[in-house]
Amino acid sequence: MYIKKTLLILILAAFALPVVAQSIDPSIYSKVKSDLTISRHKSKAEFKTSLERIVSDPVPYLKAITEDPSIRIYVKEKAIALLEYYPSEESESVLKSKIEDGSQHKSLRNLSVKSYSSAFYGKDPQKVEIFLGTFKNDKSIGKTVDSSLQEARYSAFKKKTLPSKEDFEKYRRNKPLEKK
Repeated sequence: MYIKKTLLILILAAFALPVVAQSIDPSIYSKVKSDLTISRHKSKAEFKTSLERIVSDPVPYLKAITEDPSIRIYVKEKAIALLEYYPSEESESVLKSKIEDGSQHKSLRNLSVKSYSSAFYGKDPQKVEIFLGTFKNDKSIGKTVDSSLQEARYSAFKKKTLPSKEDFEKYRRNKPLEKK
């Protein structure tokens, strides 16, 4: 009986491990790292485009870059900034862990705040406000938290208050706009 249970557990573990532990392809990791290391004067959008030419799901590779102690800070900064474009549970946990880790380089924490607020405020503003609110008095990232939240609030406000097509049509026909 004991052998059957052990065998069953081993079989289940063999099938479950590949699903849980996402391994990254070393050759793709090398290409992503190289692209972020060599190119210094690209915009974030250009990095995003070149990254997506290399791999369809770059989040595990960006995460690995941010956690590699042998990689320089400016490369990690690029990886953290690019996580903004891929709002997933994995990228959220990476950014949150960088924000919470007081031993991280100040610029990495600040960029994590900006990327986190930019990527996730539109999905769940209250969650972002609560999480980042706990860091408002942090000496190294407090100012960035305030400015990132203000920027995210403004962006969310702009998106909600844009005139509708009906408003444009009424304006075009010189009809007064209705207050909502």
